[in-house]
Amino acid sequence: MHINIKRAIKSRPALHAMARWINSRLKGTWKYDPSIWIGKIVSPASAQIVQIGSNDGKTGDPLHRLLRRRRRWKALFVEPIPYLFDRLKGNYNDPKRFAFENTLINDGSPAQFFWVDPAARQSLKDLPPWYDQLGSFNRHHITYCLPVVEPFINESLLPGMTLEALLTKHSILNVDILHIDTEGADYSILRQLNLDVLRPRVILFEHKHLAKEEAEASVRFLAPYYSIYRLRGDTLAVPPSADALLQAAGLQPLSALVSLESSLPAGARQGSS
Repeated sequence: MHINIKRAIKSRPALHAMARWINSRLKGTWKYDPSIWIGKIVSPASAQIVQIGSNDGKTGDPLHRLLRRRRRWKALFVEPIPYLFDRLKGNYNDPKRFAFENTLINDGSPAQFFWVDPAARQSLKDLPPWYDQLGSFNRHHITYCLPVVEPFINESLLPGMTLEALLTKHSILNVDILHIDTEGADYSILRQLNLDVLRPRVILFEHKHLAKEEAEASVRFLAPYYSIYRLRGDTLAVPPSADALLQAAGLQPLSALVSLESSLPAGARQGSS
């Protein structure tokens, strides 16, 4: 009966979101939700977001709720997988606020990319809601995270673009929020930033799929400019002026000079999957 209740809640997005909110307050895990801190640090009056690896822009997305409420925020969404890109555009249909790129962010060249066919949902029972977020340059990454989808993995040669070319194309000179979620390619994108020229107010990226060396390199790259916090599988880089806010909730910043071994998941310590 307990399992049936959980399934019933998960099948209703609004009810599931409310249940997660209540649970996070009861367990004290709310402080690991990056949207809380982004919402407090970035002005509601206006903001430019660049999100790389958007998926559908809604499922498990830490910026979706903020974008829905803060009507003056704008966003550039990047998603390489065609069917997810179409879904993404359907979820954000205001051309005055939102722009889109159906591309990979890499060195600018076409690249082989692996992703899970949506037919997996019809054929496999009890797939987690994040199954279609497993697009990767590495096929093994997908099978490592979710072996059952192996027969449904597609491979495509997709176009690539550098981060600089992306921003130039869309005439973006300032970024308030940079969000990267690319299943292990996060650091290769992050390091394309010239932080002396373009310095986002907040940077959020997923570190849990990075090799230990890349996770440490990302902290060294950001540390001269930001205070850096681990929020479970994500890294949040914020201006030092925001430290008091996060530390009041019991969060502590990382030091670039301290080994990250203790803060990395086991898979990341052994190398990227």
